Amino acid sequence: MMYLEQVPGVAPQQGLNISAKLIASIKILQCSAEELEQSIAHEMDENPALEVDEQAQCLRCGTALTMGVCPACDGQVDESFADPQRDLANWDELHYPGHDLAVAEDSEYDPLDYVRSAGTLSEYLLRQLGALLPREDQPIAEYLVGSLNSHGYLTVSVAEIASTLEVPEEHVQLVLQALQSLDPPGIGARDLRECLLIQLESFEENGVSPPIARRLLEEYLRELGEHHFAEIAREIGVSGSQVKAAWRFIRSNLNPYPAHAFESDDVPDLGLAAGPDRNVMVRPDVVIRRAQQGFEAEVVERRRFRFNLNSVYHSLYQQCKTHSAGRAELSEQERQHVRHYASRARFFMDCVAQRWDTLTTISDALITHQYEFLDKGIRFLKPLTRGELAEYVGLHESTVSRATANKYVLLPTGRTIPFDDFFDGSLAAKDALRELIASEDSGKPYSDEELASLLRLRGIMLARRTVAKYREALGIMPSRFRI
Repeated sequence: MMYLEQVPGVAPQQGLNISAKLIASIKILQCSAEELEQSIAHEMDENPALEVDEQAQCLRCGTALTMGVCPACDGQVDESFADPQRDLANWDELHYPGHDLAVAEDSEYDPLDYVRSAGTLSEYLLRQLGALLPREDQPIAEYLVGSLNSHGYLTVSVAEIASTLEVPEEHVQLVLQALQSLDPPGIGARDLRECLLIQLESFEENGVSPPIARRLLEEYLRELGEHHFAEIAREIGVSGSQVKAAWRFIRSNLNPYPAHAFESDDVPDLGLAAGPDRNVMVRPDVVIRRAQQGFEAEVVERRRFRFNLNSVYHSLYQQCKTHSAGRAELSEQERQHVRHYASRARFFMDCVAQRWDTLTTISDALITHQYEFLDKGIRFLKPLTRGELAEYVGLHESTVSRATANKYVLLPTGRTIPFDDFFDGSLAAKDALRELIASEDSGKPYSDEELASLLRLRGIMLARRTVAKYREALGIMPSRFRI
């Protein structure tokens, strides 16, 4: 008979231990720009040994501001500002747009006060409402503007706002009417019908809209979208040509996405979007610029933030590391305090520096792999996976994914795109698809099958269902609705 006996013993065993520094580095790496700012602010509040010098930068391109003005985005700065020898006594003579803004000598000025850009759509709307409404209505205005989605529609009801702010519904309705009277037309609408009707009012005031346009929008919006022109004409007692003419007017002059009218960039949206909320300015994490030989990448944060160890803590830390007489001046508790916070500051700086190095490595590799895309445009975007890029730069695929998540790149063309677009091979096909549809005969639009055949002639092999999926992603209607 055999007996089994369990006896404790010691045996070598291999295992993977994740250090605290690795965990912190991963967290810092996957932070967005805003989250990194919060982490830096939090660390500065808790660590007296850490010092951070922040340089004022343009939120759009990362260029250092000169007297609050971005030389790249706002044109050339007055040469007098660049001359350090100019007599400051002549300040009042400078014709600078913001010279009359009073700033206390002992306070830090806000560079955004001097930037001449329009800012976000929310800021633009709140400025207009601030001039129209009394001060007591500002909380309602801010709540309404904050409740707009990326297309400019109001996502909460008047009753919900009134209940939340504890104000009468009639009061909220008056502020909403003020919002809907602003530019861009249709902003603040609660549905498509209201959005189009708001825009139609200005055409009606000028007497340039078809007489039946309002009735079509109020009673037959769905039928109009389905092109049931004959049925609509019979019901309202007009000819089919009148209904079709009104439909053409609506399609040509009214915008179902009012917030998009605020964007100055008229480049077609092929997925190169600024983010899920398109009325918010996106700050690039990396800027790719043309150089004398090709392109070069710069991590915006590297120039924006400069970390240092507090001079007092640095001196005391050096004393703690030596056996000099000065060490006796500190108690054991004080030495532990200095060592703790000085080491913590160095640890945090190393994590941020590693983040910047990783972003630089990935950006340089993307320049190498997607050079033609940067040089010639989206049609030359090559298929590329994060795994392939990770193998090229010698990093783990998860590291590349964390480094590129929720981060954006400013291209040499001036357009800001997410890192994800470098790995989206469908964008070139979407660009070709949009071009084909834009050039089609409006009387005989291409079907999805015909579009697939035309794309194959261009060397883009897509199935009909894939063409339909890309067309829907671009917001383009089927052929029967494009007549």
